[in-house]
Amino acid sequence: NMLWAYGVRRIYGIKGGYKGVVSPDEWVKLTPEIVRDIHTQGGTTLVSDRGNPPVQDMAKVLQEKGVRQYFVLGGDGTHKGAMQTFDACLEIGHEC
Repeated sequence: NMLWAYGVRRIYGIKGGYKGVVSPDEWVKLTPEIVRDIHTQGGTTLVSDRGNPPVQDMAKVLQEKGVRQYFVLGGDGTHKGAMQTFDACLEIGHEC
């Protein structure tokens, strides 16, 4: 498995967009078995949503969970939010 070759040990899917970031108990661990046939399910498995909690709150959760890489899918607003979250992570000394 290529993920192991690159040192990736855990991948989480976050349901509900940015709102889901601050609810880590609801994150979904994505394993090869879980995503193997995901393309046949249709729709959005992780459920999209609008609205953002404070970026400082998201940064704190990402730090607490030890998230080192954070990927988002979306448009300009989504990526603007990702940059704001990244900046908030740097402010608290978390390299993400």
